[in-house]
Amino acid sequence: MKNLFKRTWFRVVFFGVLIGGLLIIFDEQFNLFGSKEEGSSIYDGPVSIEKGKIYFTEVKLSEKKFDFGKVKEGDTLMHVFNLMNTGKEPLFIHKSSASCDCMIAQYSTEMIKPGMETAVKVYFNTKGRKGAQVRTVILTCNTDPADITLTINATVE
Repeated sequence: MKNLFKRTWFRVVFFGVLIGGLLIIFDEQFNLFGSKEEGSSIYDGPVSIEKGKIYFTEVKLSEKKFDFGKVKEGDTLMHVFNLMNTGKEPLFIHKSSASCDCMIAQYSTEMIKPGMETAVKVYFNTKGRKGAQVRTVILTCNTDPADITLTINATVE
């Protein structure tokens, strides 16, 4: 052991571990680095929120259904649904799910502030889909109820 203390690298490692351990022990006891606040319920992440509180907001839609009418098979159709955050909390669209693989929704994953509007583009590929078509996209948001259903109709010829 005496031979190891003569080596500089061992002394650096030994005292580094010793000082690090002491800092951890004293920080737990005296809160040296200010990392803990007793009883704090505030999370300061991208959006400041209180723990344990659920943030629901309200949404107003320009429309919930859209009819494309008669369209040719093979076309890719697109319609824009506008959502307005009419509540007092930020709106988040967490995910979307479509009724078939022929549809997809494109939307912003950013927070929509109260009073602001966002566009949800819904695309429908008509290839191999002849006849009357009724398709839906469900958006999951921080609203009550959590799911918003957007419906499109088309007659594919």
